Amino acid sequence: MKKLFLLFVLVIGVYAGELSKSDIKSSIVKIFTVSSNPVFKQPWTSTIGQATGSGVIIDKDKILTNAHVVTHASFIEVLKNGDTKRYEAKILSICHDCDLALITVKDKNFYKDTKSLPIGGLPKLEQKVDVYGFPEGGETLSVTSGVVSRIENQIYVHSGKSLLAIQIDAAINPGNSGGPAISDGKIVGIVMQGRRRSQNIGYIIPTIQIKHYLTDIKDGKVDGYPFLGVLVEKMESPAIKELFGIQDKKVGVLVNKVAPNSPSDKKLKPDDIITEIDGFKIYSNARVEFRDKEFTSFSYVLDRHQLGDSVKVKIIRDKKEMEFEIKLDKKEEDVSLIKRNRFLNKPPYYIFGGYVFVPGSLEYNVPLKYFDMYPTKDRKELVMLYRVLPSELTKGYDRLRNVIIQKVNGKKFKDFKEFVKIVENTKDKFVVFEDDYNYKIVLKKEDVLKKQKEILNRYNIKAYKSDDL
Repeated sequence: MKKLFLLFVLVIGVYAGELSKSDIKSSIVKIFTVSSNPVFKQPWTSTIGQATGSGVIIDKDKILTNAHVVTHASFIEVLKNGDTKRYEAKILSICHDCDLALITVKDKNFYKDTKSLPIGGLPKLEQKVDVYGFPEGGETLSVTSGVVSRIENQIYVHSGKSLLAIQIDAAINPGNSGGPAISDGKIVGIVMQGRRRSQNIGYIIPTIQIKHYLTDIKDGKVDGYPFLGVLVEKMESPAIKELFGIQDKKVGVLVNKVAPNSPSDKKLKPDDIITEIDGFKIYSNARVEFRDKEFTSFSYVLDRHQLGDSVKVKIIRDKKEMEFEIKLDKKEEDVSLIKRNRFLNKPPYYIFGGYVFVPGSLEYNVPLKYFDMYPTKDRKELVMLYRVLPSELTKGYDRLRNVIIQKVNGKKFKDFKEFVKIVENTKDKFVVFEDDYNYKIVLKKEDVLKKQKEILNRYNIKAYKSDDL
């Protein structure tokens, strides 16, 4: 299976007139990042890494780059093309969903003799692009050329989210991440990833996502992308079309499930057929025509919107056409029981007598059945016994892994912090953890308090819980 990879090197604005090649080169920078990266297998530790990437100056004193170039950064320096001095920089904002970030240099002398590059539109197929950046293989600026070969939704490796992306055949390599793709003197994309074991297949983030990000952060915070809250299936089969009475139609996807408390809750229902969103026809293969005879996933229509926008959704229910206005006021993580924590600088954890507990998130092997569950007022977060550090307190339990805890001493809890509070405040002689099959893990609290420090020292762990607890 061919795999995508991120293109950075790991080491352990007003536009007036056409810009010259020299002007463009003056706006390209090399980014040096020192990062403290969390280790989820041992959440009490982190590793120090170094990375290099590229960036481009926009809006006079802002540098646009990839989120993955500066994620977990503890120190950032920037070197502009044609200079020999590195300048310290800081992060202004970061959006992991679309893998974009803005940084700025503290010393404004850095921007002397530089130009801000304008942001263009969505290029056409076969349109020529030049990629600028600082990939491996040398120290100076690299410029490669190619054409736009495909435009459709792709999985962004950094976030795992499917968004519109542009495939190009210009040579891009580790270190190009965050550098611009230029056409007719304007940015048409930001380099983000390549495909392993393939020839000249690279992907850039289109300006649709760049403009979405820049609009999103105007209020000083990053919201990301809204979530409709439905699970759908394609309706390409003639039999399924006939069953639902739409055999004469080319449009329609079938709603399988509606997430509770999502924007679609109490609006859409299972077995509804979505035929149109915001005037875009949703074809039976779950794609939309975003440009003449060019198609991509129907999620493209939703991804054009900011959190809080409303969309008009046309459906067929019981063979009758209906229309709803749905306010996109939730993100996927707002209605998901299993969170995504890998962008946290310090993952939450709690150790009790050698038993390591964590919030159930995508970074851990959460049992599959929980992916089909949603938060309720009584349970907003999963708590998982991730691993056991063998000691005299763990006999009979030391092989346990990835156990979802439902109760502590018969009490349920809403989230990880409440779980920890119950454990720490209990006056009972024993602490009993139960999973949803009533399997019990029993510890004597007095023994835990006596042995806790010894166990932590044995495994070179400085704190029994994360700072947020």
